[in-house]
This record gives sequence, C-alpha cells and structure tokens, in this order.
Amino acid sequence: MIVEEQEGSGAAMSNLSTTIEQRAISGDDSQTYTLVQLEGFIDAANYPIFEKALEKLIDSGRFHIVLDFKGVEYINSTGISGIIRFHHHCSNGGGGLVLARVARNVGITMHLLGVTSVVAVAKDFEEAERALQGEEIGVAEGSSEQKIPVIADKPGPTGTVALLLPGKGNFADICRRRVEDRGGKTFLYGSPKEMLEAIDTIVPDLIVIDQRIPGSDKLVERIKLMPRHALASIILIHPKGVDPTSVSGFRVWENDSLVDPFELGNLFVLAESEVRRVSRDRKLFSQQVRFQFDGSKDSVDQGLSLGSALISHLPLTETEKNALQSALKEGVDNAVRHGNREDTTSKVTVNYVVDPRRVMMLVEDEGEGFDHEFFLGQIEDKDAFDRAKERMREGGRGGLGILLMHRCSDRLEYLGKGNVVRIEKALQR
Repeated sequence: MIVEEQEGSGAAMSNLSTTIEQRAISGDDSQTYTLVQLEGFIDAANYPIFEKALEKLIDSGRFHIVLDFKGVEYINSTGISGIIRFHHHCSNGGGGLVLARVARNVGITMHLLGVTSVVAVAKDFEEAERALQGEEIGVAEGSSEQKIPVIADKPGPTGTVALLLPGKGNFADICRRRVEDRGGKTFLYGSPKEMLEAIDTIVPDLIVIDQRIPGSDKLVERIKLMPRHALASIILIHPKGVDPTSVSGFRVWENDSLVDPFELGNLFVLAESEVRRVSRDRKLFSQQVRFQFDGSKDSVDQGLSLGSALISHLPLTETEKNALQSALKEGVDNAVRHGNREDTTSKVTVNYVVDPRRVMMLVEDEGEGFDHEFFLGQIEDKDAFDRAKERMREGGRGGLGILLMHRCSDRLEYLGKGNVVRIEKALQR
C-alpha cells in the first residue's frame, strides 16, 4: 500500500479531505487499484476538491478506482453526477469505479437519484475488489435492482424550515407538506424583508432561498453575520444557467445549492440531510462562516470588512479584538501578495469557526506554498524581529507578517504545503 497524497479544504466546518492510496488486489499482486478515502461533505463548496482528485487519477491513466465513502456525511446531486461521469471514464478506459462503505443517509440519496443502478456499491474493500474484477455484487436473486449495503445510521431530527419562494403556488405548498409530514415546521415568506423580520422568532434550522426573488442576493451574508443564526443551513436555488461554484468579486458561501430546473426529490433529500447536520453542529460550534474573494482591492476590502464584523461579536477585550483583526488582515495580505502573487483573478478563502473555547480562522490562497517551517522556527527567538529585517534588506521574504500573526494570536500554524494558515485565539470564560 502506498499513500500518495492528502488534500482537503482545511476547514473545521463542512469540509472535505481526500487520501489516495495505491493498493494491490488481495491474492493478486499484479493487479492494482487506487483507493480514494473521502471524509466530510461533498457539497457546493467542496465539490471542486472531489472533482480535482478524480480528474488527476483519470488524467494519469488510472481507471481502477474504489471510493471509500465511510467518512462522507453528505453528497449533493452535483457530486452524484460526478460519480456517474467518472464511472463512465473508468469504464471507457478499461477499468471500473466502485463505491465502498457508504453511510445510510448518503446511500439513500444515491438510490433515490439512480446512481446505484449504474455504479457498483460494496459493503467493504474485499467486495469492492471483487467488483473491480468483474464480479456482480449486491444483487438480489430474481431482481435487477441493486441492494445498497450501507452502514446503519439513526434517523435525524425534525427541524424548522424557512422558505423564501416566489408566490404561494404548488411548489411552495409541496415543500411545506413535505416538511410538515415529517414532523417539522415551515414558514413561507415572499420577500427578504419579511423573512428577516421573523427570523429571530422562528430560529430556523434550514433556510431555502430562491435567488429569483428581488433583494435575495445579499441574504446569505446578512444571515451568516447573525451569531444566533450563523449555523442555520442555507440552500440557494439559482436561476437556470448560473454556475453555482463561480466567485465574482466577493462571496459568502451558502451551505449548498441547486440550479433550476432540478428534481424536487433532490431538494427534499438535501434539506433533510442538512437539518441533521445542523443538529450535530450546534452541539460543537456557535458560528461558522466561509467567504471567498478575488485579489481586487474592493473584494479584499469586503473580505476584511466582513472579518472585522465577525470578530467584533466575540467575547474578547477591545485590545484582543484589534489584535485578532490585525492577524486576519496580515494573513489575507500575505495570501494576496505572496501566495497568489497579486494575481487579481486568484481567490482567497477564509473559514471562520467559533466554538465554546476558541475562535479559529483559516486563510487559504491558491499559490504553491513556501518554506513555512523555517519562518515558524524563527519566531520564538528574541532577535526574530532583527533577523526578519535583515532578510528583507537582503531582498528575501522577511517573515515579519508571520511574526505579527504569531504575536496577535494564541496559536499559529501552516497546513499542507503552506498555502493555508490557521490562526486561533482562546475565548474568555
């Protein structure tokens, strides 16, 4: 077994990490396959990570692939479409793609959307290896429908759902009945103003926003800035033709999205999965916000403004808040200037997470990283400042920004190749 690489979004919130291993099929060392272990959420924000990992395998000529779904808590319809697409690529290349150890809630989603009629689903790696060798698995005698060998999962709780939908026609009524038939509560609104006026009263677990409604474009940002509602899941319904993954300027990310037209069943499965996730997250976190922006001045200023607004709500002294804002600004500045080399089309992503003990900010750029271990090894020295100045005089990267972030926070570390910095600050008790 060879572990080749690990990638991920680096977030403590709804993230996705991938680990890729090259393995030999049991009893046949000459036949190998690639195991991709996934952990987290395959949603609108993280789908590009999933897609990139599989594209690299296909481009390198590896067409025997097993996707380990044991650690996947949610997959959206885009992710399922991706599985089917990569399955066809593997088949056309003379291999195959098999799913293994799928959790119950994810397996149900796949079954409802038809993926199990196309892609083999194995209960463990041994069965997955047999499937790669051409053996049929999970098929009941006398039936063409594939069984779903899933890991048992407890049913999720009911929740409160706020719907911002145009009019009060059939679509809105169907959505309302679906939630209420499962014991949940629904509140239907026709305008952003109406929803915002009621949000403190209903405290929704899930908010569905149709972006065809005028004034809905800034709702995600407004809601995510409200500490009481920052953990509510937001699903956006985009108009036909919109790319839900694009970032033009500045964007606060929703939790997931659909593009019209879509199957109504996709929305129901997605909504129920998100309500379950929110129930778990509220036991661990008090706030989660993910925002992204390009390198233009206006976009960077918007990102820093949002970061300052979030920090201003923390239970810290004014001195501590100012220091944390300085650390964030330095992290963003380093990402724009050094990581992305001032390319205004490259993106900076900030994940802001608050739990009862600490606040954590992860700032990620799209650059190639740098020798962060060298600079981190210098910051504890008494003459760190003088050394940094000397390196700058010699035309190198001084490390003053790293020193500043270190002194403005309780914990500073770089992840991966150095293009993600994690800044942490303990909260007052």
